[in-house]
Amino acid sequence: MLKKYLINGLILLPFIWLSTGMLILRNGDKTMVVMIIISLITTLLIYGSTTLKHNISTNKTLWLLFVICSYFLFSYYYHGLSSREIRSFIAATLLVAIFPSSLLTKKIIIWLTVISALISFCFAYYCMFYMHWNRSIWPINAIPYSTLIASIGVISLSLCLASANNTEKAVTFLAFLLSSYALVITETRGVWLGFIVSLAIIFIIFITTKKIKITGRSAVITIILIAGISVMSKPLISQRLAQTHQEYSDIKSGDLNTSIGLRLQMWQSAPMFIEHHEILGQGNQYLALLDTLYRQGHISKSLYTFQPPHFHNQYVDYMVKKGVIGLILLLCLFILPLCLLKNTSILQRYITISLVSLFAVASLTDVPLNHGQTIFMYIFWLGCFTTTSNNEHADND
Repeated sequence: MLKKYLINGLILLPFIWLSTGMLILRNGDKTMVVMIIISLITTLLIYGSTTLKHNISTNKTLWLLFVICSYFLFSYYYHGLSSREIRSFIAATLLVAIFPSSLLTKKIIIWLTVISALISFCFAYYCMFYMHWNRSIWPINAIPYSTLIASIGVISLSLCLASANNTEKAVTFLAFLLSSYALVITETRGVWLGFIVSLAIIFIIFITTKKIKITGRSAVITIILIAGISVMSKPLISQRLAQTHQEYSDIKSGDLNTSIGLRLQMWQSAPMFIEHHEILGQGNQYLALLDTLYRQGHISKSLYTFQPPHFHNQYVDYMVKKGVIGLILLLCLFILPLCLLKNTSILQRYITISLVSLFAVASLTDVPLNHGQTIFMYIFWLGCFTTTSNNEHADND
């Protein structure tokens, strides 16, 4: 029995690390590669090539990931791309290719989700209230970190809504509340929007497909908990809304040297970067064009000084760096998981729809699929768990 737990633990290491170390360490995505290698070796020793053959023959998301990795490698040698991004995509794809998804039982998922919710809450609280750090000096970039937290939140809620066990509902709902408050602490407006849209979609689906039975006691406890989190969150939300209103006023007066203003400048300048490179994109060569456009007076000094590593919009960023082909692959990465929901469980559907909607909306103001941490979060769950046609593990312990 101990040997079995040890073997399963080694195979599950990437998911365990995603729920623990990735939420604490700055370069947790680099360590993830080691975790994936350990998982791959263990899986090959135990299962041989069985899971690889099965996943290649049945997992259409894996086929798409193979195409994406191939195109990224071509782009890397053609005009340069982020090595960190490519490394994360390739490592995640290898895990999807060989991972035995039957190990992801509901009990395991609940444990991972509760632990990750607790860790992310403690980390965000420590940075904001104990250390009083500005978001810009957090050990981990606050924007991708908030996307991780939001992902934990929607997975927690999916577990809560899909479970028939009262204890599981209570534990996962608590994880949802912890991650929701941690997300508020990050003060990341774009992810807030994606989180709200994702929750709204899941609630609409739940209400229209389920007969809701709520006892008086559970309703009172739920209301009290939500009210408590709302009261605690109000100062942070009010502060962020006031800042947003001030930035809007600055933009109206012509001052674009703000967070929102710089984003608007990036998006407005995107057509100049895309011109003559529509099919394959600019890759890392866009930085050289940035100098040229500044000397020609086409972009402001504030944007030139900022030297954006990306365009704070996943769709625009892919179009500029990877061209129309890259943009199509990105859209496929959002659309394909939704097309594979026919033979999946309720839990798989909730997680798929919530994660896709979260990342798709968050991509309007950030680049979650450029960061290693969020790449692993998205691909692990939508590649290893939600795409399998054998959904027994999704509903049983």
